[in-house]
Amino acid sequence: MEKNFIEKRRFYRLPFSESLLVTDNQSAVVGGALNISRGGVFLKTLNPLPLDSIGHVSFVLPGQEKSICFKAKVAHLVFDRQRAEVDCGMGLQFVEIEERHQRILDEYIDKEKQAYEALDKVLRARRPVVSDIEKHLQQLTHLRGLDLSELRYRVARICTIFETTALGEVGSMGRNS
Repeated sequence: MEKNFIEKRRFYRLPFSESLLVTDNQSAVVGGALNISRGGVFLKTLNPLPLDSIGHVSFVLPGQEKSICFKAKVAHLVFDRQRAEVDCGMGLQFVEIEERHQRILDEYIDKEKQAYEALDKVLRARRPVVSDIEKHLQQLTHLRGLDLSELRYRVARICTIFETTALGEVGSMGRNS
């Protein structure tokens, strides 16, 4: 990471792999998300909208039947021709949100955080109980299929984000991603 990089995020980001639809006045982009926060979402795409474009992003959260929609701004673009491990796409910052949609998103993120913390507690055991792990993976479906070592790493890695939140480095209040 660049030495002079200043982290501007106000919210922690959670893995998120649902499909998104992003539209502006001229075009539409459909793709899979990489992560989500209370203030934005990252869309994997090789054809992003221009930086600072304003449009709308629509998606369905797991467990919901209807889509939620936010007015969003393209806050940053990622395109790295040299490293295949870097996901290309665009970071979308939510700029206008209906209160009921924000509430639905907040509830989803709170529920995901609790699921990660509960699974982390199970995985800290020297020999975690498989049925306990499976119970938690019913909610965190994107973690299914990982071996124990990788599962422990991924869950612990996400939980370190919550620790920095508790220290005030990345908050959960406000409206910026």
